[in-house]
Amino acid sequence: MSQQPLIEIPTLNQNENQQQGPNIKSSKLQKQSSLDHLSVHSFKSGLTYIRDSWKSGMAQTILNMPFHLTIGSSSGCNASVGITTAFIAALTNGFFSGSNHSIYMPSWVVIGLNYQLVKTYGVEVMPWITIIVGIYIYLAGLLKWHHLSDFIPVYVIEGFLLGIASLFFFSYSDYMFGLTDNHSNRGVELYSSYYDMFISFQERGDLYYFVGAWCVFLFLQMGRIFFRQFPWIFITTLTGLTLGIVYPTEKCLRSAYGQVTIYFNFIEYDGPKFHPDFQVVSHLLTQAIPITLFILIQNQFCARAGQSLSGVKCDYDQEIQCVSTANILSGIFGGLPCCASSRMYILDIKLRKTNQWSSILNALSILFFYGVFSKFFMDIPFYIISGQLLYMIINIPPWHYYVNLYRTQRKLILFYIFCIAWLCVNYGAIQSTLIGSMHALIIFAQKMSSPSAEVMTNQKEGVYQINLRDSNLHEFEEECNDIPPNLEGTYTVYRFNGALNYINIKGHIDQIKELAKTDVFILSFRYVCVFDFQAVDSLAIIIDNMRKNSTQVYITGLHPGMLELLSENKIFKEYFTNESHMFHHIEKLPSQ
Repeated sequence: MSQQPLIEIPTLNQNENQQQGPNIKSSKLQKQSSLDHLSVHSFKSGLTYIRDSWKSGMAQTILNMPFHLTIGSSSGCNASVGITTAFIAALTNGFFSGSNHSIYMPSWVVIGLNYQLVKTYGVEVMPWITIIVGIYIYLAGLLKWHHLSDFIPVYVIEGFLLGIASLFFFSYSDYMFGLTDNHSNRGVELYSSYYDMFISFQERGDLYYFVGAWCVFLFLQMGRIFFRQFPWIFITTLTGLTLGIVYPTEKCLRSAYGQVTIYFNFIEYDGPKFHPDFQVVSHLLTQAIPITLFILIQNQFCARAGQSLSGVKCDYDQEIQCVSTANILSGIFGGLPCCASSRMYILDIKLRKTNQWSSILNALSILFFYGVFSKFFMDIPFYIISGQLLYMIINIPPWHYYVNLYRTQRKLILFYIFCIAWLCVNYGAIQSTLIGSMHALIIFAQKMSSPSAEVMTNQKEGVYQINLRDSNLHEFEEECNDIPPNLEGTYTVYRFNGALNYINIKGHIDQIKELAKTDVFILSFRYVCVFDFQAVDSLAIIIDNMRKNSTQVYITGLHPGMLELLSENKIFKEYFTNESHMFHHIEKLPSQ
């Protein structure tokens, strides 16, 4: 299976299957593995998973629909393109995803880039750029770039979530007043400040809609408090449908996006402004790079957030292949760039039990609600939609995480989170995460740059160990297995501890330079777990300088793998060839 719980408990059925495994034909095993991906082992289990997943799939359709409509419209195309992309992406995610806790949708972080391309080349360009992005994502998966998200601190991801919640609030606040300023087919509507925007909304908007939106929000929030498992989202949606039919109003989704339906428009090779010659294709190959980068970051952050929330591991390799496939299919059928969207923050469904069926049901719900019955669903009043969005926005940030940080006096981390959120609102979601990640990398490098080593010398009678922190000598009574036999003269043993990398190698070299000169200098790699090429090159240079200054250099504690890596450096290779008696390696690694 592409996804496993953190702790898997074997069952009797599993044991029986293991015993009977050799007798099962390979074709049957392949069929079973394909069904395992959807967590279905029989017709009965399939109905069970569908029953457990319909609430999450359908509710996510309702909550994400304003985003689908807006992304399609604000990208310079139309709302139907956003709906079609959401259907293709969600269905693809259901069959190929490496995560049980994400649903794919058009990527909102690249709306501005999409709009500029459409403005330059026309709507015919989007399928082309989407396919190119899908190919780029596949190449990035081969290079394992998506695993970089494993090294991003949690507080950067939490700042990202808080920032996008704030962005959603400001972007959809016009719905609260029955307005559509931010959702017309003109890209992004700009105001001089958010304060001026709200003043304009208050002067031109309907305050009754504002009160109605907050009443819907309070209804959903109270329902969550008193009876979490009940799908209150459906109650508000059915209410909105009834009001839209009985008391039709112009302040509804239809007034912002017009008539919407799902349609497939195969990739086109020509248009009024789009002529894909060599120069245009070269430009598109360049413009697809930042779109790919933004989608990769958003997708991995959503997967990380969902994984930390659910406690279920995400298969990042499978996930990146799924994103690539979804974008290629979306481009072929005339869609937009797409990626994962974190979900379940507001549904209060046990995440460990959700599975890909939820995403498949989400796709079918899109087809049902906005493909077959869009005539009715587009008549839902704005205050119903706004109340549901407020409910989702308020519950996106993990407030319990912030409370725990405050209780444990991690106020500096809280400050970092709010700074990243502020950057997200004012400069962009991806830009803020890049800045936060760079800050985290600087802090990590500062802490890891301190070298860890032991130094022994016989400059006085006996062998002494030097404490590099207080520069005192401590008598070393244990036998040092890094000193070659029959060694004459004074010597110094420098024993590296832990990893050697480009971050801490400078500290090691500075320490080595500060040591008093002896006849022999011994470098011990006995407790080195890993090193990179920059550390090897830096050590090679200082060894070469020592030998030029008439200091004998011994290298000890090498195992065959280290010897091979060190030999990739020319200086080390010549040293091992010309002075093979001056180093020794571990023939056999110690048994565990």
